[in-house]
Amino acid sequence: MSRVRLENVSKKFGTAIGVDQLNLTIEEGEFFTLLGPSGCGKTTTLRMIAGFYYPTTGRIWFDDRNVTEVPPQKRNTGMVFQNYALFPHMTVSENVAFGLEVAKVPKPEIRERVEEALQQVRLGGYGDRRIAQLSGGQQQRVALARSLVIRPGILLLDEPLSNLDARLRDEMRSEILSLQRSLGITTVYVTHDQTEALSMSDRIAVFNQGTCQQVGTPEEVYNCPRNAFVASFVGETNLFPATVEEVSAEAVRVRSMGKTFQVRHRREEAGFSAKPGDRLFLTLRPEAVDLAREEEEGSTFTANMEWVQFMGTSFHCEARLENGASLKAMFVNRPDWMGRLREGDQVRFRFPEERLQLIPEGETNV
Repeated sequence: MSRVRLENVSKKFGTAIGVDQLNLTIEEGEFFTLLGPSGCGKTTTLRMIAGFYYPTTGRIWFDDRNVTEVPPQKRNTGMVFQNYALFPHMTVSENVAFGLEVAKVPKPEIRERVEEALQQVRLGGYGDRRIAQLSGGQQQRVALARSLVIRPGILLLDEPLSNLDARLRDEMRSEILSLQRSLGITTVYVTHDQTEALSMSDRIAVFNQGTCQQVGTPEEVYNCPRNAFVASFVGETNLFPATVEEVSAEAVRVRSMGKTFQVRHRREEAGFSAKPGDRLFLTLRPEAVDLAREEEEGSTFTANMEWVQFMGTSFHCEARLENGASLKAMFVNRPDWMGRLREGDQVRFRFPEERLQLIPEGETNV
């Protein structure tokens, strides 16, 4: 296992910036996810860790070893590609053994390690099959076994589940995470899928336009986003322009949509300070929105329900507030709510102040 450290790393492709001034530490044995939309720099970062790209500036360390310009085959990393990159003319065992044969490992040891790797990914007895005889999930396991058989210090996975159907993705998420936990191997995982990132990771780095916007545990990234991009990309959220009126040690009073809100805010937790007159965003997750009681006043709004989607375990709704702003809400399915959420109805909502957060209007680079 290894600890990975990227120190002021940038990567340019001509005049285009792929990754800009990235500082990142991935701890030994950690499941660390690089999350973001297409073209944000996450795969470029993974390829620099693997050695397929060299940084334009900056350094990469594995423990105390500078590997910035060390070729891929000398970094002791295992890579699982998005398309698996399996050899169709070879059997499962031959695919898994390929890296060991290149390294000239003795044949008896190759056979032993291949069988061990196939057992680890639950493919014992599949060694003589051709790749074309396997399902997508089984091919993914072969690619994983081929990476594990070389006993890498770091496992790198580049969107390995993107070619699988939804149900198989769910199954493979659990299998990969269980395997990583049992081996204790340092793992760097690239995805654009929020569910994968939130459900599998010890920590997440959220990327956008070549910069790392926030690093934290899944709970920190979801519950305490550092800017509007993170709040919107990692799950759905409501963003309402707000102006700061008054600041105290523990809270900020803001004005938004014609109402005043007292929002808990501490600089060391939020990552930014606020002062009177600042323009910020007031954010509220859809699941935090409440239906207001008839007699309730304060932070309540009347809205017209524009659409309602029944998702089995919950209702997902979008409503139009009186000031024209759109509101997303999500309610857990309960029998007593049957018929209460209908398109076209006028509904009163409450914004619980303890669930409100403030975030800056612009992006914040880590």
